[in-house]
Amino acid sequence: MRKRILKALRRTPPPPVETSIDLGDRIAPLTARVNRRARRLIVKVDPVAGRVLVTAPSQRALPEALRFADTRKVWIRERLDEAPAARPFAAGGVCPYRGVDHLIVNQGGVRSPVIRVEGDAPKLIVGGDPAHLNRRLVDWLKKEARAALAVRVDFYSEKLGRKRGAIRIRDTRSRWGSCSSDGTLSFSWRLILAPPDILDYVAAHECAHLVHLDHSPAYWRTLRGLGVDARAARDWFNDRGPSLHAWGVEVPLAKRAA
Repeated sequence: MRKRILKALRRTPPPPVETSIDLGDRIAPLTARVNRRARRLIVKVDPVAGRVLVTAPSQRALPEALRFADTRKVWIRERLDEAPAARPFAAGGVCPYRGVDHLIVNQGGVRSPVIRVEGDAPKLIVGGDPAHLNRRLVDWLKKEARAALAVRVDFYSEKLGRKRGAIRIRDTRSRWGSCSSDGTLSFSWRLILAPPDILDYVAAHECAHLVHLDHSPAYWRTLRGLGVDARAARDWFNDRGPSLHAWGVEVPLAKRAA
């Protein structure tokens, strides 16, 4: 038993290290973490949040990973400069729910639910402290995303005659959806910000992976059989997709290098 516990502890990675990196014209927050499945040192940039992410295969390699990040400063600055500015939700601002801009109104008590008001000037009414409005609205949007995706996933999986696994809602930046070998379907909550046909396409795209886990010709034939427009969705994501990642992101005031 003791050996098993010690083995499990060795497999458990240490908590991430929060620090910063001086890029010359600014100081960006940096998160360094250990991932024992990593085969090399990895430096990534979360451009919307303005954060640098460093991964090392072991705790011993973390200092080397931080030194490696120092050699990538020019590349890091370029990635940060390319990003759309973060757009946290706030009273008086807008939220593109289902592809339609809704005015955000801060009204009601802390326990009052988020209320959507339809009409020529649609609104989202969010109660509680204005300081917590962004978090409360994001939580509501995640629930809305789960509900909308569950309906479309059930429709397409039934059409394909396949049984789906669990639906997971995440805040991913590299992909809009994914399907694992056990049928678990993961989606970005930000799909609820896009028009319904875009969310619908991603649901169909991932359900087609219940039949083919690859992107073979057979997969694309299966997807076409579901009646969705892959080209239109691809064009929409190329044009509008990056901006979705900026919504609901809260970023502390940037530090300037001395």
